[in-house]
Amino acid sequence: MAHRLLRSRVALALSGALLLGAGSAFSKPPKAGGGSLSPMVDALSRLSPAQRSEYIQGLRGIEQSRSSERLQQLDQAQTCLGQAANPTAVKSCWQSFASASQKSRAEQAQQQQALAERLGLPAGGKKKQ
Repeated sequence: MAHRLLRSRVALALSGALLLGAGSAFSKPPKAGGGSLSPMVDALSRLSPAQRSEYIQGLRGIEQSRSSERLQQLDQAQTCLGQAANPTAVKSCWQSFASASQKSRAEQAQQQQALAERLGLPAGGKKKQ
């Protein structure tokens, strides 16, 4: 029960941080001198409200999945490290944890890129238009 509560709080915190970050991108005024906004803000401004909502919901789902995976990886690492009887076993546990974390980050980046491409947004907010 406490574990589920912690997971839901982590997911809620991540979602809140994500929304706050996205909100700040929408509220920034254009730079003085007529310079354009970032490519991501320009692209988001061209989306319909429904598409913007779809994008945020997609990011939310990706973040929630990543959070759940990360918690599971930490649980597995804790179990492994708790059973490790020597430095070699500890090293093996840590390498497994690091590898799983790296794979999870790469998958998350691919999911975010696919979501952005589906809506015609710059991938990762860095794609030049």
